[in-house]
Amino acid sequence: MNTGLTRGRAFRVAVCLALVAALAGCMQLHVGLTVHADDTVDGQLLLTAEKRWLTTRNRTVQVGFAELRQNMPSLPPGEESVYENPTHYGSLINYRRTPLADFRSDSLNLVRDGDLLRFHLSLDPRKYGGKVAEQDPRNQALFLQSASFEISVTFPGRVIDSNGAVTGRSVTWKVGPNRDKPTELRAVAEAPPPAAPAATEPGGTTRDADDGSFPWLVVGAGVGLAVLLAGAAVVVLLRRRGGAAPTPSAPTDTPTAASAVEHPGSV
Repeated sequence: MNTGLTRGRAFRVAVCLALVAALAGCMQLHVGLTVHADDTVDGQLLLTAEKRWLTTRNRTVQVGFAELRQNMPSLPPGEESVYENPTHYGSLINYRRTPLADFRSDSLNLVRDGDLLRFHLSLDPRKYGGKVAEQDPRNQALFLQSASFEISVTFPGRVIDSNGAVTGRSVTWKVGPNRDKPTELRAVAEAPPPAAPAATEPGGTTRDADDGSFPWLVVGAGVGLAVLLAGAAVVVLLRRRGGAAPTPSAPTDTPTAASAVEHPGSV
């Protein structure tokens, strides 16, 4: 009787382990992000697994990957597309000037904290392997243990703290499969001051200082200077044709061409 129970328990353990391997599928998470001074982010996030594991139990790779996603915490939203090569299948998310506020998920967080930027990726087993935990809560740790992570974040300012490898303004983490993992990946970097608010124009409209609008004020000043110079040239020609002009009885306030060139800001 005891022998039968022992065999039954061993069989269930084997089934659970197979389920963990099938769902994890040697899951790989690759992330490369660049944080800009205007609190936007460019980069990519790639989540993949080996096809040979995704297709166990007569599943298609699409079904296998969908089950894998159910065991992952939420990821920052972006332009998502299918990724596939001969051995792996997964999802590729692109970020193009994505607001920093979008990087607050159950897994990956990237936030501004005053004059600091904080990156955090939780590797708490309780956030991974939710489906396999239905069979045995211990499977969550096994699910995370089989996964690998390769993360790189580049900040606009100096890195002042991290538990990764720092190169200039970039921090990189490489955590291989079937190895003990830290509870989190973290980094703190200096952040530039927030961008100045847009200038308010008549009528309540706003525009940025560098919005590329046409510099009418500069053009107007240039046209005024050109008109004055043309007028001075006409006076000189008239004097040459008609002889010396009579001496004026009172000084005039009209600037000469020489004074206009020497003092362009006075017109």
